Amino acid sequence: MKKTHFALLPVAAFVAMSVQAAAPEQLDTIDVVSDNYSPQKENVAAKGVVKVRQAEKMSDVLRGVPGVNVNGARSIVERYNVRGVSEEYLNITVDGARQEGYSFHHSGNYGIDPEILKRVDIDVGSNSVATGAGSLGGSIKFETVDAEDMLEEGRNFGGKVKYSYGSNGDSNQGMGMLYGRAGNWDLLGYFNYRHQENGKDGNGLKNQNKGKVQDYLFKAKYNFGENHWVKATAEHYTNTAVNCFRANMAMCLGDVPQPGDAGYIQASHGKAESVIERSTYTLSYAYNPSDNNWVNIKANTYYTETENSSMNRKQSKVKTVGGTLSNRSDFTLGITNHSVLVGGEYYKTTALRYGGVETNRRTGRITGYRPDYKQHSDSTSIYVEDAIAVGDFVITPGLRFDHYKADLIDLDKTYHRFSKALGLKYLATDDLMFFANYTELFKGPGFGELTLVAPGRYTGSLEPTRGDNKEVGFNYKHDGIFTDVDGFSITAKYFRTDYDNINQSIANPAGGGSIYASLGDVKLRGVETQARYWIDNFSARVSYARARSERKENGYSAFPDSGDRYTFAVDYRIPGIGVEMGWNTMLVRGLAYATSASSITTKEEYAVSNAYVSWAPTQVKGLELTFGIDNIFDRAYKDHSTQYYDSVDLDPGRNYKLSVSYKF
Repeated sequence: MKKTHFALLPVAAFVAMSVQAAAPEQLDTIDVVSDNYSPQKENVAAKGVVKVRQAEKMSDVLRGVPGVNVNGARSIVERYNVRGVSEEYLNITVDGARQEGYSFHHSGNYGIDPEILKRVDIDVGSNSVATGAGSLGGSIKFETVDAEDMLEEGRNFGGKVKYSYGSNGDSNQGMGMLYGRAGNWDLLGYFNYRHQENGKDGNGLKNQNKGKVQDYLFKAKYNFGENHWVKATAEHYTNTAVNCFRANMAMCLGDVPQPGDAGYIQASHGKAESVIERSTYTLSYAYNPSDNNWVNIKANTYYTETENSSMNRKQSKVKTVGGTLSNRSDFTLGITNHSVLVGGEYYKTTALRYGGVETNRRTGRITGYRPDYKQHSDSTSIYVEDAIAVGDFVITPGLRFDHYKADLIDLDKTYHRFSKALGLKYLATDDLMFFANYTELFKGPGFGELTLVAPGRYTGSLEPTRGDNKEVGFNYKHDGIFTDVDGFSITAKYFRTDYDNINQSIANPAGGGSIYASLGDVKLRGVETQARYWIDNFSARVSYARARSERKENGYSAFPDSGDRYTFAVDYRIPGIGVEMGWNTMLVRGLAYATSASSITTKEEYAVSNAYVSWAPTQVKGLELTFGIDNIFDRAYKDHSTQYYDSVDLDPGRNYKLSVSYKF
């Protein structure tokens, strides 16, 4: 048995668990990278990666990751969820820029264009002090494409155009991209536009989703030398749709009273415009000299602003400015190899609610809306962790300090916390690795639901959320199971997360809407696993995920739990003619749970299947045609992870998709 081979390499190669970016010719796909995917054949410690095609919304990108959900039938109302933990408790970034704030329970919070993504890196669960400030359930890091990803070797200029069509909602999308290299400069410009009409669910009921999505991105990167660069990005995203008055609910669909009919109520049966508009600017720097293992510097500064509108009016605006700085040093000390990561982060978020009404003094008509409440939060954190490789073990202690100031309505407090973490990996064989992690958690009180904030809705004695996450599991991969071109890999884990208290918007016990208060102590536990088998150009994957939450004081569910989820996927490539095809099925079991003494939520079982075939003809270099079918059997279903399961509309029914792209 060959032992300790990983310790002979820089230890970062073992503990960073990174995956190389896609090669240029593969960039009509998105690399979805996660510690919950089975490891790649190259490294038992590496994160797994799955390539996603023809993504129209973020649920298309993330649905296959065990433990990750995206609820919301349409992109305008999508929300992310990891192990039942909602997105406001995760660390979500776009090119390193934090996305903060919980706008409104009838709308989505963050607008992201899947067409421009090259990679999504997902940590399911918080297992490191470097995960990010305020992360209670993990992180989702979206990374957009660079010019160097698109440029072919030996070329200094190129472009890409793409047209996509979706039958369900008559969706038409056009994308154009130009990129080039001039001296030390890499430049990229991108524009995407999609228009859709109303579609239908699996029952044939027409939804309300007519609207458009547009996004532009500019990038400029200056290369000082190998692995030494500075990069600036500017992105502007807009998603506009006409939905039911309550955008994520089905109250206006089907045979309901129309304007002028008896019983018509605008707030129930009417329609209204929803808009998510985001602007993000980043400036990043990296320096990693090949002849100095002590230096691997990464720095990023950013400004991001998201404005949410629904019910025909502006509702909120969230602005975040911040930055991160880190350095990793790899060195040997006696019989041990070390990879020391030192870093820090600062960000300030300002959240505004548009509650003030502006009127024409002469006519009395409403002419606009102005902010009436403004809230602030400041977060400063520093951390250090050392991955220590000795023999067949990697031991990773970590320490983090967070300083958080909340300047909210009825609440002005400062909090601080030291958090510890400890990770252990044991390489039992070249192919089998066991791991265990313990990480303490901290998050200061947030803004609550911005649209509903007002004096009296905050509990002045609010304490931050504290807790800990514990995981145990294993990774296994082996090449040459039956032949010299096949292999098998699997990852499996059990987790338990305890929160001392969870602060969120809850129903006011005294009546009169909701308040931002503590839900109390919460326990979250479950299992996640994925296995993969490949032989030559064929691969198959199966996965399972289960998570259950519980309020310790009464045993009721704390989060919108999902039924046990099974996924199955197969892919096959025929390289000689440039064909790739695949099929995936997701089965979610039904479940019922109590949220109070008088309320039981029942969620139905469903299964959804998708398929695709892609052809890149060798006769026309750069051309790729992809045909796909989502929801092949036209099932009527909705994602379990939504907080309003009984009221939201169904996910889309069968959708035929065609895309044609040309890269030159």
